[in-house]
Amino acid sequence: MVSDLNRIAETLASLSGSLPGILPELALAALFILIILLDLLLHRRNHKPLAVLTGTGLALVLYILFYQTRFTPVQPDGLFFGLLRADGLSVYLRALFLLAGIFTLLLAAANAADRQRANRAEYLAPLIALLLGAHLMVMSSGLLMLYLSLELVSLSSYILTAHNRDAAAAEGGIKYLLFGATSSAVMLYGMSWLYGFTGSLSFTDPAFYDALSGLPRLPLLVAVFLTLGGLLFKISAVPFHIWAPDVYQAAPLPVAAFFSVVPKAAGLGVLLRLAGSLNPQGLPELPGWQTGLCVIILLTLTVGNFAALRQPDARRMLAYSSVAHAGFLLIGVVAGNAAGTESLLFYLGIYLFMNLAAFGLVSFFSQLTGSERIESFTGLGSQVPLAGVAAVVVMVALAGLPPTAGFTAKLLIFSALWESWQTSGNGWLLAVFGLGLLNVAVSLFYYLKIPFYLFFRPAGELNGTESGIYGRMLIAALTLPVVLLFFKPDWLFSLITNILK
Repeated sequence: MVSDLNRIAETLASLSGSLPGILPELALAALFILIILLDLLLHRRNHKPLAVLTGTGLALVLYILFYQTRFTPVQPDGLFFGLLRADGLSVYLRALFLLAGIFTLLLAAANAADRQRANRAEYLAPLIALLLGAHLMVMSSGLLMLYLSLELVSLSSYILTAHNRDAAAAEGGIKYLLFGATSSAVMLYGMSWLYGFTGSLSFTDPAFYDALSGLPRLPLLVAVFLTLGGLLFKISAVPFHIWAPDVYQAAPLPVAAFFSVVPKAAGLGVLLRLAGSLNPQGLPELPGWQTGLCVIILLTLTVGNFAALRQPDARRMLAYSSVAHAGFLLIGVVAGNAAGTESLLFYLGIYLFMNLAAFGLVSFFSQLTGSERIESFTGLGSQVPLAGVAAVVVMVALAGLPPTAGFTAKLLIFSALWESWQTSGNGWLLAVFGLGLLNVAVSLFYYLKIPFYLFFRPAGELNGTESGIYGRMLIAALTLPVVLLFFKPDWLFSLITNILK
Protein backbone atom coordinates (compact mmCIF):
# COMPACT_ATOMS: atom_id res chain seq x y z
CA MET A 1 0.00 0.00 0.00
CA VAL A 2 2.78 2.41 0.91
CA SER A 3 4.62 1.68 -2.33
CA ASP A 4 1.43 2.30 -4.33
CA LEU A 5 0.90 5.62 -2.57
CA ASN A 6 4.49 6.61 -3.24
CA ARG A 7 4.10 5.70 -6.89
CA ILE A 8 0.93 7.79 -7.15
CA ALA A 9 2.65 10.71 -5.42
CA GLU A 10 5.59 10.48 -7.83
CA THR A 11 3.21 10.38 -10.79
CA LEU A 12 1.32 13.43 -9.59
CA ALA A 13 4.58 15.28 -8.94
CA SER A 14 5.78 14.46 -12.46
CA LEU A 15 2.49 15.67 -13.98
CA SER A 16 2.50 18.90 -11.99
CA GLY A 17 6.15 19.45 -12.93
CA SER A 18 5.16 19.27 -16.60
CA LEU A 19 2.48 21.97 -16.35
CA PRO A 20 4.90 24.94 -16.69
CA GLY A 21 6.03 23.50 -20.02
CA ILE A 22 2.56 23.93 -21.53
CA LEU A 23 1.71 27.38 -20.19
CA PRO A 24 0.99 28.78 -23.70
CA GLU A 25 -1.37 25.90 -24.41
CA LEU A 26 -3.12 26.33 -21.06
CA ALA A 27 -3.50 30.02 -21.86
CA LEU A 28 -5.07 29.17 -25.24
CA ALA A 29 -7.49 26.74 -23.58
CA ALA A 30 -8.43 29.43 -21.02
CA LEU A 31 -8.95 31.96 -23.82
CA PHE A 32 -11.20 29.49 -25.64
CA ILE A 33 -13.38 28.98 -22.55
CA LEU A 34 -13.46 32.72 -21.78
CA ILE A 35 -14.72 33.55 -25.29
CA ILE A 36 -17.50 30.98 -25.02
CA LEU A 37 -18.59 32.32 -21.62
CA LEU A 38 -18.48 35.95 -22.74
CA ASP A 39 -20.53 35.09 -25.80
CA LEU A 40 -23.24 33.73 -23.54
CA LEU A 41 -23.16 36.89 -21.45
CA LEU A 42 -23.20 39.16 -24.53
CA HIS A 43 -26.10 37.32 -26.16
CA ARG A 44 -27.31 39.39 -29.15
CA ARG A 45 -25.35 42.41 -27.94
CA ASN A 46 -22.15 44.04 -29.13
CA HIS A 47 -19.61 41.27 -29.87
CA LYS A 48 -16.73 43.57 -30.79
CA PRO A 49 -14.99 43.04 -27.40
CA LEU A 50 -14.60 39.35 -28.31
CA ALA A 51 -12.35 40.12 -31.29
CA VAL A 52 -10.29 42.58 -29.25
CA LEU A 53 -10.00 40.06 -26.43
CA THR A 54 -8.91 37.31 -28.83
CA GLY A 55 -6.21 39.44 -30.46
CA THR A 56 -4.94 40.61 -27.08
CA GLY A 57 -5.04 37.06 -25.76
CA LEU A 58 -3.00 35.69 -28.67
CA ALA A 59 -0.42 38.45 -28.19
CA LEU A 60 -0.23 37.53 -24.50
CA VAL A 61 0.21 33.83 -25.35
CA LEU A 62 3.05 34.79 -27.69
CA TYR A 63 4.70 36.72 -24.85
CA ILE A 64 4.25 33.74 -22.51
CA LEU A 65 5.87 31.48 -25.10
CA PHE A 66 9.00 33.62 -25.37
CA TYR A 67 9.12 34.17 -21.60
CA GLN A 68 8.87 30.41 -21.08
CA THR A 69 11.63 29.79 -23.63
CA ARG A 70 13.95 32.18 -21.86
CA PHE A 71 13.38 31.15 -18.25
CA THR A 72 12.05 27.57 -18.30
CA PRO A 73 14.64 24.83 -18.91
CA VAL A 74 13.81 22.25 -21.60
CA GLN A 75 13.09 18.82 -20.14
CA PRO A 76 15.09 16.29 -22.17
CA ASP A 77 12.66 13.45 -21.35
CA GLY A 78 9.66 15.46 -22.50
CA LEU A 79 6.47 16.47 -20.73
CA PHE A 80 3.78 14.20 -19.29
CA PHE A 81 5.88 11.03 -19.48
CA GLY A 82 7.16 11.83 -22.95
CA LEU A 83 3.82 12.65 -24.63
CA LEU A 84 4.90 16.21 -25.50
CA ARG A 85 8.19 17.97 -26.19
CA ALA A 86 8.67 21.71 -25.72
CA ASP A 87 11.92 21.92 -27.68
CA GLY A 88 13.30 24.57 -30.04
CA LEU A 89 11.45 23.23 -33.07
CA SER A 90 8.07 23.45 -31.37
CA VAL A 91 8.83 26.90 -29.92
CA TYR A 92 9.60 28.38 -33.35
CA LEU A 93 6.57 26.83 -35.04
CA ARG A 94 4.20 27.80 -32.21
CA ALA A 95 5.40 31.39 -32.52
CA LEU A 96 4.59 31.29 -36.25
CA PHE A 97 1.12 29.91 -35.51
CA LEU A 98 0.36 32.71 -33.07
CA LEU A 99 1.60 35.37 -35.49
CA ALA A 100 -0.60 33.85 -38.20
CA GLY A 101 -3.59 33.94 -35.83
CA ILE A 102 -3.02 37.61 -34.97
CA PHE A 103 -2.63 38.61 -38.63
CA THR A 104 -5.74 36.60 -39.54
CA LEU A 105 -7.78 38.67 -37.08
CA LEU A 106 -6.30 41.85 -38.55
CA LEU A 107 -7.16 40.70 -42.09
CA ALA A 108 -10.74 40.08 -40.99
CA ALA A 109 -10.94 43.54 -39.42
CA ALA A 110 -9.72 45.11 -42.68
CA ASN A 111 -12.41 43.43 -44.78
CA ALA A 112 -15.92 44.84 -44.47
CA ALA A 113 -17.45 41.49 -45.47
CA ASP A 114 -15.60 39.60 -42.72
CA ARG A 115 -15.49 42.24 -40.00
CA GLN A 116 -18.91 41.57 -38.50
CA ARG A 117 -18.77 37.77 -38.39
CA ALA A 118 -15.15 37.83 -37.18
CA ASN A 119 -16.41 39.39 -33.94
CA ARG A 120 -18.53 36.36 -33.07
CA ALA A 121 -17.59 33.42 -30.87
CA GLU A 122 -18.47 30.79 -33.49
CA TYR A 123 -15.68 32.29 -35.62
CA LEU A 124 -13.13 33.01 -32.90
CA ALA A 125 -13.48 29.88 -30.75
CA PRO A 126 -12.70 27.38 -33.57
CA LEU A 127 -9.78 29.58 -34.62
CA ILE A 128 -8.29 29.30 -31.12
CA ALA A 129 -9.06 25.57 -30.97
CA LEU A 130 -7.22 25.11 -34.27
CA LEU A 131 -4.23 27.00 -32.89
CA LEU A 132 -4.27 24.80 -29.79
CA GLY A 133 -4.36 21.66 -31.93
CA ALA A 134 -1.49 22.92 -34.07
CA HIS A 135 0.55 23.64 -30.93
CA LEU A 136 -0.02 20.12 -29.64
CA MET A 137 0.76 18.61 -33.05
CA VAL A 138 4.27 20.04 -33.23
CA MET A 139 4.89 19.14 -29.57
CA SER A 140 3.70 15.54 -29.94
CA SER A 141 6.20 12.74 -29.53
CA GLY A 142 3.66 9.92 -29.48
CA LEU A 143 1.33 8.59 -32.18
CA LEU A 144 -1.81 8.82 -30.02
CA MET A 145 -1.17 12.44 -29.01
CA LEU A 146 -0.40 13.28 -32.63
CA TYR A 147 -3.67 11.81 -33.84
CA LEU A 148 -5.78 13.56 -31.19
CA SER A 149 -4.20 16.95 -31.86
CA LEU A 150 -4.54 16.49 -35.62
CA GLU A 151 -8.25 15.73 -35.18
CA LEU A 152 -8.65 18.90 -33.12
CA VAL A 153 -7.14 20.86 -36.02
CA SER A 154 -9.39 19.04 -38.50
CA LEU A 155 -12.68 19.53 -36.63
CA SER A 156 -11.95 23.22 -36.11
CA SER A 157 -11.11 23.57 -39.81
CA TYR A 158 -14.40 22.01 -40.89
CA ILE A 159 -16.36 24.47 -38.73
CA LEU A 160 -14.44 27.49 -40.01
CA THR A 161 -14.85 26.42 -43.64
CA ALA A 162 -18.65 26.32 -43.37
CA HIS A 163 -18.87 29.54 -41.38
CA ASN A 164 -20.39 31.61 -44.22
CA ARG A 165 -23.57 29.48 -44.07
CA ASP A 166 -24.24 29.59 -47.79
CA ALA A 167 -24.36 26.82 -50.41
CA ALA A 168 -20.71 27.19 -51.41
CA ALA A 169 -19.54 27.10 -47.80
CA ALA A 170 -21.67 24.04 -47.05
CA GLU A 171 -20.29 22.26 -50.12
CA GLY A 172 -16.70 23.15 -49.22
CA GLY A 173 -17.21 22.07 -45.61
CA ILE A 174 -18.70 18.70 -46.63
CA LYS A 175 -15.87 18.05 -49.09
CA TYR A 176 -13.29 18.97 -46.46
CA LEU A 177 -15.01 16.69 -43.93
CA LEU A 178 -15.19 13.70 -46.31
CA PHE A 179 -11.60 13.96 -47.52
CA GLY A 180 -10.38 14.72 -44.01
CA ALA A 181 -12.17 11.75 -42.46
CA THR A 182 -10.76 9.43 -45.12
CA SER A 183 -7.19 10.66 -44.66
CA SER A 184 -7.53 10.41 -40.86
CA ALA A 185 -8.77 6.81 -41.16
CA VAL A 186 -5.85 5.94 -43.43
CA MET A 187 -3.43 7.58 -41.00
CA LEU A 188 -4.90 5.76 -38.00
CA TYR A 189 -4.63 2.44 -39.85
CA GLY A 190 -0.95 3.13 -40.59
CA MET A 191 -0.36 4.03 -36.93
CA SER A 192 -1.87 0.72 -35.88
CA TRP A 193 0.70 -1.04 -38.09
CA LEU A 194 3.54 0.91 -36.53
CA TYR A 195 2.29 0.13 -33.04
CA GLY A 196 1.96 -3.54 -33.94
CA PHE A 197 5.53 -3.60 -35.28
CA THR A 198 7.12 -1.76 -32.36
CA GLY A 199 4.83 -2.19 -29.35
CA SER A 200 5.32 1.52 -28.66
CA LEU A 201 3.45 4.74 -29.43
CA SER A 202 6.46 7.01 -28.88
CA PHE A 203 8.06 7.77 -32.23
CA THR A 204 10.88 9.73 -30.58
CA ASP A 205 12.02 6.69 -28.59
CA PRO A 206 15.22 5.13 -30.07
CA ALA A 207 13.71 1.70 -29.41
CA PHE A 208 10.90 2.61 -31.82
CA TYR A 209 13.39 2.95 -34.68
CA ASP A 210 15.34 -0.10 -33.60
CA ALA A 211 12.19 -2.19 -33.86
CA LEU A 212 11.42 -0.82 -37.33
CA SER A 213 14.94 -1.27 -38.66
CA GLY A 214 14.67 -5.07 -38.56
CA LEU A 215 11.44 -5.26 -40.56
CA PRO A 216 11.08 -6.31 -44.20
CA ARG A 217 11.02 -3.34 -46.56
CA LEU A 218 7.50 -3.65 -47.99
CA PRO A 219 5.41 -3.70 -44.78
CA LEU A 220 7.59 -0.96 -43.31
CA LEU A 221 7.00 1.35 -46.28
CA VAL A 222 3.27 0.58 -46.31
CA ALA A 223 2.98 1.47 -42.62
CA VAL A 224 5.03 4.66 -42.93
CA PHE A 225 3.21 6.03 -45.98
CA LEU A 226 -0.22 5.15 -44.60
CA THR A 227 0.71 7.10 -41.48
CA LEU A 228 1.86 10.01 -43.62
CA GLY A 229 -1.60 10.22 -45.23
CA GLY A 230 -3.07 12.52 -42.60
CA LEU A 231 0.01 14.75 -42.54
CA LEU A 232 0.17 15.05 -46.33
CA PHE A 233 -3.51 15.98 -46.27
CA LYS A 234 -2.80 18.88 -43.91
CA ILE A 235 0.14 19.95 -46.05
CA SER A 236 -2.09 19.65 -49.19
CA ALA A 237 0.49 17.53 -51.00
CA VAL A 238 -0.50 15.43 -54.02
CA PRO A 239 -2.52 13.16 -54.04
CA PHE A 240 -4.13 14.56 -50.86
CA HIS A 241 -4.61 18.07 -52.28
CA ILE A 242 -8.04 17.74 -53.90
CA TRP A 243 -9.83 19.54 -51.06
CA ALA A 244 -7.69 22.69 -51.15
CA PRO A 245 -9.16 24.78 -54.06
CA ASP A 246 -12.81 24.30 -53.05
CA VAL A 247 -12.13 24.85 -49.35
CA TYR A 248 -10.01 27.95 -49.93
CA GLN A 249 -12.77 29.41 -52.11
CA ALA A 250 -15.63 28.48 -49.76
CA ALA A 251 -14.09 29.63 -46.48
CA PRO A 252 -13.97 33.29 -45.41
CA LEU A 253 -10.93 34.85 -47.02
CA PRO A 254 -8.96 35.43 -43.77
CA VAL A 255 -9.65 31.80 -42.82
CA ALA A 256 -8.36 30.63 -46.21
CA ALA A 257 -5.18 32.62 -45.57
CA PHE A 258 -4.92 30.98 -42.13
CA PHE A 259 -5.41 27.50 -43.65
CA SER A 260 -2.62 28.15 -46.15
CA VAL A 261 -0.08 28.63 -43.33
CA VAL A 262 -0.91 27.00 -39.99
CA PRO A 263 -2.02 23.41 -40.79
CA LYS A 264 0.72 23.22 -43.43
CA ALA A 265 3.44 24.35 -41.01
CA ALA A 266 2.11 21.99 -38.31
CA GLY A 267 2.20 19.01 -40.65
CA LEU A 268 5.73 19.84 -41.78
CA GLY A 269 6.87 20.20 -38.16
CA VAL A 270 5.57 16.71 -37.39
CA LEU A 271 7.28 15.35 -40.51
CA LEU A 272 10.59 16.83 -39.38
CA ARG A 273 10.22 15.19 -35.98
CA LEU A 274 9.00 11.89 -37.42
CA ALA A 275 11.79 11.73 -40.01
CA GLY A 276 14.45 12.35 -37.41
CA SER A 277 12.93 9.70 -35.15
CA LEU A 278 12.64 7.06 -37.85
CA ASN A 279 16.29 7.53 -38.66
CA PRO A 280 18.45 9.64 -36.33
CA GLN A 281 21.34 9.46 -38.78
CA GLY A 282 19.33 10.89 -41.67
CA LEU A 283 16.79 9.71 -44.21
CA PRO A 284 18.97 7.85 -46.74
CA GLU A 285 19.51 4.85 -44.46
CA LEU A 286 15.78 4.06 -44.25
CA PRO A 287 15.15 2.17 -47.52
CA GLY A 288 12.49 3.67 -49.77
CA TRP A 289 11.55 6.56 -47.47
CA GLN A 290 13.52 9.18 -49.34
CA THR A 291 12.57 7.88 -52.79
CA GLY A 292 8.85 7.76 -51.95
CA LEU A 293 8.92 11.30 -50.61
CA CYS A 294 10.77 12.47 -53.73
CA VAL A 295 7.98 11.06 -55.91
CA ILE A 296 5.38 12.92 -53.83
CA ILE A 297 7.39 16.15 -54.16
CA LEU A 298 7.68 15.81 -57.93
CA LEU A 299 3.92 15.22 -58.29
CA THR A 300 3.07 18.06 -55.90
CA LEU A 301 5.28 20.59 -57.69
CA THR A 302 4.02 19.64 -61.13
CA VAL A 303 0.30 19.40 -60.35
CA GLY A 304 0.26 22.53 -58.20
CA ASN A 305 2.04 24.79 -60.66
CA PHE A 306 0.37 23.59 -63.86
CA ALA A 307 -3.10 23.68 -62.27
CA ALA A 308 -2.47 27.23 -61.05
CA LEU A 309 -1.73 28.30 -64.64
CA ARG A 310 -5.35 27.71 -65.64
CA GLN A 311 -7.09 29.52 -62.76
CA PRO A 312 -8.97 32.76 -63.56
CA ASP A 313 -9.92 33.24 -59.90
CA ALA A 314 -7.23 34.75 -57.65
CA ARG A 315 -8.18 32.70 -54.60
CA ARG A 316 -8.13 29.37 -56.47
CA MET A 317 -4.81 30.35 -58.01
CA LEU A 318 -3.38 30.90 -54.53
CA ALA A 319 -4.84 27.55 -53.45
CA TYR A 320 -2.91 25.69 -56.16
CA SER A 321 0.08 27.90 -55.41
CA SER A 322 -0.13 26.63 -51.84
CA VAL A 323 -0.05 23.06 -53.16
CA ALA A 324 3.09 23.86 -55.17
CA HIS A 325 4.75 25.46 -52.15
CA ALA A 326 4.03 22.28 -50.19
CA GLY A 327 6.34 20.55 -52.66
CA PHE A 328 9.10 23.13 -52.16
CA LEU A 329 8.72 22.91 -48.38
CA LEU A 330 8.90 19.11 -48.43
CA ILE A 331 12.35 19.42 -50.00
CA GLY A 332 13.60 20.53 -46.60
CA VAL A 333 12.32 17.25 -45.13
CA VAL A 334 13.63 14.98 -47.86
CA ALA A 335 17.10 16.57 -47.68
CA GLY A 336 17.46 14.86 -44.31
CA ASN A 337 20.25 17.09 -42.99
CA ALA A 338 20.62 20.04 -40.62
CA ALA A 339 20.73 22.48 -43.51
CA GLY A 340 17.41 21.12 -44.76
CA THR A 341 15.74 21.61 -41.38
CA GLU A 342 17.04 25.16 -40.97
CA SER A 343 16.16 26.15 -44.55
CA LEU A 344 12.65 24.69 -44.15
CA LEU A 345 12.06 26.72 -40.99
CA PHE A 346 13.41 29.84 -42.71
CA TYR A 347 11.10 29.16 -45.68
CA LEU A 348 8.10 28.79 -43.35
CA GLY A 349 8.88 32.13 -41.69
CA ILE A 350 8.98 33.88 -45.07
CA TYR A 351 6.00 31.91 -46.37
CA LEU A 352 3.85 33.20 -43.51
CA PHE A 353 4.34 36.82 -44.58
CA MET A 354 4.19 36.09 -48.34
CA ASN A 355 0.97 34.13 -48.27
CA LEU A 356 -0.88 36.28 -45.75
CA ALA A 357 0.12 39.35 -47.78
CA ALA A 358 -1.11 37.68 -50.99
CA PHE A 359 -4.52 36.89 -49.50
CA GLY A 360 -4.65 40.36 -47.95
CA LEU A 361 -4.07 41.91 -51.38
CA VAL A 362 -6.81 39.76 -52.93
CA SER A 363 -9.13 40.98 -50.16
CA PHE A 364 -8.09 44.59 -50.77
CA PHE A 365 -8.59 44.43 -54.56
CA SER A 366 -11.83 42.46 -54.37
CA GLN A 367 -13.35 45.10 -52.10
CA LEU A 368 -12.60 47.70 -54.78
CA THR A 369 -13.94 45.68 -57.71
CA GLY A 370 -16.55 43.40 -56.13
CA SER A 371 -14.87 40.35 -57.69
CA GLU A 372 -11.96 38.01 -57.00
CA ARG A 373 -11.31 37.25 -60.67
CA ILE A 374 -7.82 38.28 -61.74
CA GLU A 375 -9.18 40.09 -64.81
CA SER A 376 -11.24 42.39 -62.59
CA PHE A 377 -8.02 43.86 -61.10
CA THR A 378 -7.19 45.68 -64.34
CA GLY A 379 -5.63 49.09 -63.91
CA LEU A 380 -5.73 49.10 -60.12
CA GLY A 381 -1.95 49.55 -59.95
CA SER A 382 -2.25 53.18 -60.99
CA GLN A 383 -5.30 53.86 -58.82
CA VAL A 384 -3.89 52.35 -55.60
CA PRO A 385 -0.11 52.44 -56.24
CA LEU A 386 0.94 51.30 -52.75
CA ALA A 387 -1.12 48.12 -53.00
CA GLY A 388 0.01 47.68 -56.61
CA VAL A 389 3.70 47.83 -55.70
CA ALA A 390 3.08 45.49 -52.75
CA ALA A 391 1.38 43.02 -55.12
CA VAL A 392 4.44 43.06 -57.41
CA VAL A 393 6.76 42.43 -54.45
CA VAL A 394 4.64 39.62 -53.02
CA MET A 395 4.13 37.85 -56.35
CA VAL A 396 7.84 38.10 -57.16
CA ALA A 397 8.58 36.69 -53.70
CA LEU A 398 6.17 33.77 -54.16
CA ALA A 399 7.86 33.02 -57.48
CA GLY A 400 11.24 33.06 -55.73
CA LEU A 401 12.98 35.96 -57.43
CA PRO A 402 15.27 38.67 -55.99
CA PRO A 403 15.23 41.15 -54.36
CA THR A 404 12.82 39.34 -52.02
CA ALA A 405 13.25 36.84 -49.21
CA GLY A 406 11.33 34.32 -51.31
CA PHE A 407 14.48 34.02 -53.43
CA THR A 408 16.62 33.50 -50.31
CA ALA A 409 14.27 30.81 -49.00
CA LYS A 410 14.35 28.83 -52.26
CA LEU A 411 18.11 29.29 -52.58
CA LEU A 412 18.66 27.85 -49.10
CA ILE A 413 16.33 24.92 -49.58
CA PHE A 414 17.80 23.95 -52.95
CA SER A 415 21.31 24.30 -51.51
CA ALA A 416 20.39 21.85 -48.74
CA LEU A 417 19.00 19.45 -51.37
CA TRP A 418 22.20 19.71 -53.45
CA GLU A 419 24.30 19.01 -50.35
CA SER A 420 22.16 15.96 -49.57
CA TRP A 421 22.54 14.62 -53.12
CA GLN A 422 26.32 15.02 -53.00
CA THR A 423 26.37 13.05 -49.75
CA SER A 424 23.98 10.24 -50.66
CA GLY A 425 24.20 10.06 -54.46
CA ASN A 426 20.46 9.33 -54.67
CA GLY A 427 19.37 10.11 -58.23
CA TRP A 428 15.85 10.99 -57.08
CA LEU A 429 17.24 13.98 -55.20
CA LEU A 430 18.86 15.23 -58.41
CA ALA A 431 15.53 14.77 -60.21
CA VAL A 432 13.77 16.87 -57.56
CA PHE A 433 16.49 19.51 -57.89
CA GLY A 434 16.11 19.77 -61.69
CA LEU A 435 12.32 19.61 -61.82
CA GLY A 436 12.06 21.97 -58.86
CA LEU A 437 14.02 24.64 -60.71
CA LEU A 438 11.85 24.07 -63.79
CA ASN A 439 8.72 24.57 -61.69
CA VAL A 440 10.11 27.85 -60.38
CA ALA A 441 10.17 29.02 -64.00
CA VAL A 442 6.64 27.73 -64.62
CA SER A 443 5.31 29.60 -61.58
CA LEU A 444 6.40 32.91 -63.08
CA PHE A 445 3.62 32.69 -65.68
CA TYR A 446 0.79 32.76 -63.13
CA TYR A 447 2.37 34.80 -60.36
CA LEU A 448 3.17 37.68 -62.72
CA LYS A 449 -0.35 37.58 -64.16
CA ILE A 450 -1.68 39.76 -61.31
CA PRO A 451 0.99 42.51 -61.72
CA PHE A 452 0.37 42.38 -65.48
CA TYR A 453 -3.34 43.13 -65.06
CA LEU A 454 -2.64 45.74 -62.40
CA PHE A 455 -0.25 47.84 -64.48
CA PHE A 456 -0.54 46.85 -68.16
CA ARG A 457 -4.29 46.76 -68.68
CA PRO A 458 -6.66 49.76 -68.77
CA ALA A 459 -8.52 50.52 -65.57
CA GLY A 460 -11.91 48.92 -65.12
CA GLU A 461 -14.96 50.07 -63.21
CA LEU A 462 -14.80 50.09 -59.40
CA ASN A 463 -17.94 48.56 -57.89
CA GLY A 464 -16.90 48.34 -54.25
CA THR A 465 -15.32 50.31 -51.46
CA GLU A 466 -11.73 50.62 -50.31
CA SER A 467 -10.64 49.32 -46.90
CA GLY A 468 -8.91 52.64 -46.20
CA ILE A 469 -5.67 53.47 -44.44
CA TYR A 470 -5.98 50.47 -42.11
CA GLY A 471 -5.92 48.01 -45.02
CA ARG A 472 -2.94 49.77 -46.61
CA MET A 473 -0.99 49.70 -43.34
CA LEU A 474 -1.66 46.00 -42.88
CA ILE A 475 -0.49 45.20 -46.41
CA ALA A 476 2.65 47.26 -45.87
CA ALA A 477 3.33 45.48 -42.54
CA LEU A 478 3.07 42.07 -44.20
CA THR A 479 5.11 43.04 -47.26
CA LEU A 480 7.99 44.81 -45.52
CA PRO A 481 9.57 41.65 -43.98
CA VAL A 482 9.52 39.99 -47.41
CA VAL A 483 11.93 42.65 -48.70
CA LEU A 484 13.83 43.34 -45.48
CA LEU A 485 14.77 39.69 -44.91
CA PHE A 486 16.32 39.53 -48.37
CA PHE A 487 18.92 42.08 -47.31
CA LYS A 488 19.14 40.84 -43.72
CA PRO A 489 18.37 37.08 -43.81
CA ASP A 490 20.73 36.52 -40.89
CA TRP A 491 18.16 38.13 -38.57
CA LEU A 492 15.77 35.23 -39.03
CA PHE A 493 18.39 32.58 -39.68
CA SER A 494 20.33 33.36 -36.50
CA LEU A 495 17.05 33.29 -34.54
CA ILE A 496 16.30 29.82 -35.93
CA THR A 497 19.84 28.61 -35.15
CA ASN A 498 19.67 29.88 -31.58
CA ILE A 499 16.22 28.41 -30.95
CA LEU A 500 17.22 24.97 -32.27
CA LYS A 501 20.27 24.76 -29.99
